[in-house]
Amino acid sequence: MSNPPKHTKKNAKRSPLSRILRGLYIILFSLSLVVVVSYVALKFFAPAPDLPTQVEFPIEPDESDAPEQPSGTVEDPNTGNKLTLNRRKDVYTCLLLGVADQGGSDTIMLGVFDTAAKQASLISIPRDTVVKYNGSYIKINASYSYGGVEAVRDCVSKMLAVPIDYYVKVNTRAFREIVDEIDGVWFDVPVRMDYDDPYGDLYIHIAPGYQLLDGKKAEGVVRCRSCYPNADIGRAATQRAFLAALAKQTITLSNVGKVTSLINILNTYVESDMPLNTMVYFGTQAVGMDLDTSLNMAGLPGKWINPFWELEDDEILEIVNGLGIYEEQVPASVLRIMHP
Repeated sequence: MSNPPKHTKKNAKRSPLSRILRGLYIILFSLSLVVVVSYVALKFFAPAPDLPTQVEFPIEPDESDAPEQPSGTVEDPNTGNKLTLNRRKDVYTCLLLGVADQGGSDTIMLGVFDTAAKQASLISIPRDTVVKYNGSYIKINASYSYGGVEAVRDCVSKMLAVPIDYYVKVNTRAFREIVDEIDGVWFDVPVRMDYDDPYGDLYIHIAPGYQLLDGKKAEGVVRCRSCYPNADIGRAATQRAFLAALAKQTITLSNVGKVTSLINILNTYVESDMPLNTMVYFGTQAVGMDLDTSLNMAGLPGKWINPFWELEDDEILEIVNGLGIYEEQVPASVLRIMHP
C-alpha cells in the first residue's frame, strides 16, 4: 500500500471561498484589536472623573425661617450644624456661564449629567435671583462682578445644595462664531425682537418664526432680555431651546470636517477647569444620546418682588431632588433660598 501524498503548497491550494473567509477573519481580528486598544486607551487617558463621594452642607441655623419640608424627605441624620449627603455614582455637575465682552455674567445655568442613565439636565438660573453675598442681598449675576466664577459657583452651590464639579465660561461671541461655522441654525424665534444698545454694540432686529439664523442674529436671540414681558425668564427659556437646536444641528455628519475649526473657536472663547481627558470622557459617554428624550431643561420657578426674583421654596426643593445627584432626598434645611 502506498503512502498518502504529502501536502505541499502546490497541492494545498485554498479555494476562493476559503481565501475570502480567511480575509474576513483577518479584518475582524484587526477591527477587534483596534476596538480593544481604543477602549484601553480611553480608560487610561480618559477615565471617569474621581470625585468625592460625600459632600457636606450647613443646616439652616434658624429653624423658624426654614420652609416646611414636604412629605417624603428624610430627617437630618447628623447632629450639629452640618449634613452629609452621599453622591450617586456616575452623576456629575457643571456650572455654565455666559459672559459678554463688557464682563458681566449674562447667563447662568447648572448642568447635570448622569453618564450611566444617559440623561442630562440643564437648569437656568435667572440672573436677578436674590442671593446673600458678603452679608448683603444682591442679584446672582452681580456676584460675578464681585468675585468672578468662584463667587457664582459658591452662590449656586449653597443656594441649591449641589456640588459644582466643574465650570465652563463662554463668551457670548462664541455663539456667533460657531453658528457661522456650521452655516447657520434653524430656529423658531418666539417673539419679535427689537433692541438697540450702542454702548454694548448690540443691535437686534429679528422677526418671529422659524428661520435660518446666522451668527449675528443667533447672538441677538440669546441675549435679548427686553423682548419679553417677563424679561430674563422668557429669555432663559429661549436660550435653553436655542442650545438644544444648536447641539442637534452641530453634531451631524456634514460638520465632521469642521471639527478642527470648532475646537479653535472653543479654545478662543471658552474657559474651563475641566481637564481635557474629562472632556473626552464626557464626550464618549454622550455618544448615542437622543437629545429630544435624554435632555431635561427647566428654569428655577419664583416670583418678582422688586428688584429681585425670589425662588419658590417647595418647587426648588422638588427640582433639586429630581436631579438625582444624591442617594437620599435633600432636606429643605440645607437650601439657601433668600427672602429679603
